[in-house]
Formats: sequence, C-alpha cells, structure tokens
Amino acid sequence: MAAIKKQDFSAIKKKYSEEASFKPDRYFDLGDAFLDACGIPGPAMGHLNMLLGHSDTGKTVALIKTAIDAQRKDILPVFLISEQKWTFDHAKLMGFQCEKVIKEGGDLDWDGFFLFNNHFDYLEQITDYVNTLLDAQDKNELDYDLCFLWDSVGSIPCHMTYDGKGGRQHNAAVLADKIGMGLNQRITGSRRSDKKHTNTMVICNQAWVELADNPFSQPRIKSKGGEAIWLNSSLVFLFGNQKGSGITKISITKDKRKVKIATRTKVSVMKNHISGLGYEDGRILITAHDFMKAKDEKEEKASIEEYKKTAGEYISEKLGISTSEISDASIIIEEDSE
Repeated sequence: MAAIKKQDFSAIKKKYSEEASFKPDRYFDLGDAFLDACGIPGPAMGHLNMLLGHSDTGKTVALIKTAIDAQRKDILPVFLISEQKWTFDHAKLMGFQCEKVIKEGGDLDWDGFFLFNNHFDYLEQITDYVNTLLDAQDKNELDYDLCFLWDSVGSIPCHMTYDGKGGRQHNAAVLADKIGMGLNQRITGSRRSDKKHTNTMVICNQAWVELADNPFSQPRIKSKGGEAIWLNSSLVFLFGNQKGSGITKISITKDKRKVKIATRTKVSVMKNHISGLGYEDGRILITAHDFMKAKDEKEEKASIEEYKKTAGEYISEKLGISTSEISDASIIIEEDSE
C-alpha cells in the first residue's frame, strides 16, 4: 500500500488563515501614584475601559486625569456627560486645559481642545452621538484620535424607559446592543495597524451591590445597566470596596474650622484582558488637584505634608487662615467601616 502523501501545511495555512496586525499597546498616564497603586499607568488606548465604584471613590478624578493626558498627547477628549454633576472648575484646577468665555447674550461657556455634550435624555442619544463623530472621522472631517469620556453609565435610561414603557431589562438590552454589538467593534477595531486613528472609551459606571446568596459568600459589586460594559471592557478598575465605598476622609482643622483635604481610597485592577496583570491591594489619596501615593501609613503621611505645602494657598483659602498657619493645623482621619 502506497504511503499517504501529506500536503504541506504552510500552504493550507497561507490559503485559509488570515490574521490582522495591531498597533502596540499604549496607556493613558494617570500619574506615578496611580501606577504605584494598581500597577497599570491608566486606561488602555484603543479599548473600552470601565471605572467601577461607589460614590466619592475617585472615578471622576481618574476620568479627568485621562482627559488631561489625552490633551498632552494631542488626542481629542470627548466628554459624554449624563450625570449632571460635572464642573469644569474642578477639571481646570487639576490641570485640564480650558478657559471661561462669554458667549453672545452673556452666557458663560468653556473653550479649549475638547468636545463636550451633556444634552442627553436617554442612552441611544449618546451612542448615536459617538457614532456621528466616528463617521465624521472616517470621512476625514475630524482628523484626530478620539478619547470618549462617559460620566456615567447608570445615570440615564434607554428611550423606552424614558417614555415610561420600559425598565431595567430594557436599559441593559440597549447597552448590550449599542455597546456590545456596535461601539465596541468600532472602538477596539481602531487598534488595527491599517486604521489611521486609534479611539478609546473610558466609562464611569455607577454600582449596586448583589447580596450574598448563601451564608458562606460575600456581597459583590455589580455595574448598573447590566453586564454589557463589563463584558466588553478590556480593563476594569475598581475604586473602593465591593460592599461600600470603604473610603477614609482626611481633614485639616484650625480654630474649630474643618476642611476635608483628601480622601484615601482603594484602587485595584478587577479585570485585565490585555496583559492579565494588576494589583488588587492598592491604596491612593484623592485630593482636589491630583492622586497622591498612600500605599502605607508612612507614605500617606508624607503625601499629606507635601500637599499642605504645594496646595497651601488653596487650603488656606478654604480654611480661612494664612499659609503659615497650615503647618500648625491638626489632621483628622475618619474611617469608613465599609
């Protein structure tokens, strides 16, 4: 019996296998303190990134820091604001490049290298706006890499729910359709080497807590709006604890006046589908100006003393004392048990 002649496999592979090439991995830089806390510089470019956590745990600060670094890299920040607590005054204080301008009629506005839209009633308007900008980019009408910054998912319903005809399952279905089956492909597809621009989306996601289903398990943090953002995000950063915020308020007091100058929070990498790495025990300080290092008590104390010096005028104004008196002011630390 004649031996069976095997076909050269390289010819088969060449004919039937096709692999796209991708640009090198890059990250936004949220500063040394953030890198030290979680082991990753910041959100990944060309990916969906989720900032998950309870209130007042540092999500918006991370969003602003991403926007600041985007400006440095000539990447156009696009703010998608559906939770109406945004303030450019805070962003400017942190270093975001923007200026107040007076429009015709005397109304105040902000100008700079960014796009801003907070005129949304329901989810579909946000995803339609993002697609409009990506279409303009494809037509060379918007010749910039784009960084979409959404604050926040969980704060706005879908169209059906907005009209009083839907509910939570409809909100989740819209996000699964518009993000999972739509924008995720356009955002992550921009990483291909044959694409001119690289686009990124960073999403602050409101949280809820799933109660333990048996005596031996623990409550778990979940993202409002269903699982679509979680499933399609390459990176998920967790701010605070699972059950609650778990923050520590750090205040300065002088002559019976008390002002919070920092918040200690936890930050960890909850999901990493890029390198698989990331710390799960990071601690960091949030101030009005930046993140600061706080991995242990010694480092935290040094950061607080540094902040009292570098932000002396800001603190003295809030506290109503001179900058020379700040060194004599007392520090109060208030732990959150959860």
